[in-house]
Formats: sequence, C-alpha cells, structure tokens
Amino acid sequence: MAKIPPANYTSIASYLNSIYPGIGFCVCLGAAAKWLDQLVPANLLIINYVLISILLGLLARNAFSLPAILDEGIGFSSKIFLYIGIVLLGAGLNLVDIISVGLAAIFMVAISITFSIAFCGWLAVKIGKNRRWGHLVGTGIGICGVSAIIALAPVIKAREKEIFTAIGAALLVDLTVLLFLPTVGHSLGWSDNLAGFFAGGVSSNTAQSIAIGHAYSDAAGAIATIVKSVRNTLMPVVILALTFLYTKKNLPLGEKARAGLLWTKFPKFIIGLLAAAVLRTAGVIPDEGVLMARELSSWFFVVCFVGIGAGINLKELGRQDMFIVGFGFIMTLILGLYVYLYSTYLLFN
Repeated sequence: MAKIPPANYTSIASYLNSIYPGIGFCVCLGAAAKWLDQLVPANLLIINYVLISILLGLLARNAFSLPAILDEGIGFSSKIFLYIGIVLLGAGLNLVDIISVGLAAIFMVAISITFSIAFCGWLAVKIGKNRRWGHLVGTGIGICGVSAIIALAPVIKAREKEIFTAIGAALLVDLTVLLFLPTVGHSLGWSDNLAGFFAGGVSSNTAQSIAIGHAYSDAAGAIATIVKSVRNTLMPVVILALTFLYTKKNLPLGEKARAGLLWTKFPKFIIGLLAAAVLRTAGVIPDEGVLMARELSSWFFVVCFVGIGAGINLKELGRQDMFIVGFGFIMTLILGLYVYLYSTYLLFN
C-alpha cells in the first residue's frame, strides 16, 4: 500500500495541494470516457469505458507535454483510487463466492508464480548471465507487475535499467492483453468464469487485470478481482523466498528476512474487499447500497484507468532493452496457455 503522505512531504495539507491538479485532470478525462462510452455501438465489445479511459490517458501523456504539476495526482489516481474501487466492488460480492473462487485459484496461482520466477531466472542466467532481471520479470508477470517489481528490487539490489525494463515488459504485456482478450474471448464463446480467471491469472498489474476483466463483462471483472487478489497475497511469501535465495548465494541484500515483512508487503486493500463482502453476505448492505457501491466503484476505476494510461510514457519504454520486453511477451503467452488449459480442463470441465 502507498504511504500517505509520501516521505518527501512534510504534511497532509502540502500533499493534498500537490495531488489536486492531477486528480482533477483524471476525473475530467474519466467523465469524457464515460460519455464516449454511451456513444459506442453495443456490438463493439472491445470498445468500452475501460479501454477509452486508458487510451485517453495514454494519448494525453504521449501526444501532449503534460505539466509536471499533474504527475503526483496522476500517480495517486492510478493507485489509491484503484484500492477504493476494489473495496467498493466487494460490496457486491458474496463471501461464499470469494472463498470458492479463491480456493479454486490458489493452487493454479501457486504453480504459475513458481514457474514464472524459476523459468525466468534460469533463462536469464543462460542468456544474459543476469539472474536479477529474470527474477524481476518473472515476479512482475507472475504476481502483480509494478508493485512486485518495486518490492523485490531492493531485496536483490536491482539496477535502475533492470527495474525499468521489467516494468516496461509488464505494462506492455497488460496493454496487449487488454486490447485482444475481449475480442478473442467473445469470438470463442468464453464464459465469464473463464475470462475472469484468464484476466486475473495472466495480467500482471492489479489495475490492468481488473480493467481487462471488466472489459469483458462485469461478472468476469468480479472474478478477475478475486483471482488477482489471491496472486497479490502471495507476494510477501515470494519476497521472503527470494530473500532467502539471495542470502544463501551471498548476494547483496537490502532487506533482511523477518516475520514482519509478511505484514509490511501484504496488500491491505484486500482486507477492505473482504470486509465489504462480509457485510454484504450478512445482509448489512442492502440491494440499493450494492447498486450505489457498483456505480461509485466504476467511477473510481475509470479515474484510475485514466491515471494508468497517463502514466505510460512510450518514449521511455522505447529506450529500454526490447529483448527483455519481448521475453516478457513470450512468458505471458506460456502463462496464458497454462491458465487457459488449467481453467478449461480442471476447473470448468
């Protein structure tokens, strides 16, 4: 979870003043995305407010010179608004459904994460003699994209270029999945369950994973949120395991293994999601409250998705090592095939 206010701000007031412009920018583009969504013909399934909002943010960042005053608020929108949207989404979920989907996903997710990290680390050593970028890419694609990469980087003392290339791979992979999954899934007649497991099990970053699920259907978006949450909860376990691995090999460490690391790295918004689902399951939240929560959740998400698009600078990504980015695509294809086969033949047969 993000620290509020960040360490470089002396007070909440100064931080709030810095994020207002960027939030206002994302809200305006989000409202435009919602309006444009109403103009799209119903048969164009891939074109919806999710894709529109990301593309508007992407266009604004790369076609115009956005002032630096917007950056803090754009970053806030792409992270904190995501967490709020997820918690509100929990108000429409049944705790029994969460448990059933989570239990179905946890074994699949554990295998995919282990394979991603082990395979990427092994191949990185064979090709580039650099285990670090392999573990960064494997952890980013296997767990939760940028968050996992940033969390792992100090543990393995990753260099700046290694971090940026891993982030670039995760972002470009997610953007590609977002563009193609709705069309491919609908053309092949995928169920909401299959699409939700695919979006939650393959896409790396949490926001993009939820965006991809909702781009398919609201039901798929809810399932993707649960599956992705299962992946996120395993991040501290992976960090501890890699900390042990790098300690054993006498490589430099930036963080010692400790029990408190599990709580430090644990994504706290998942607690909010579960709490909202408990209230809904217990009947505390009425049907009218669920409808209101869903509407509010879509607004927080659309502002978040604008922030995601506006946070991608294609010029910076173009300067990265495209081999690593391409390797990320190959890893995602392998992961996607695994999730599809696992879901099709073991979960929904």
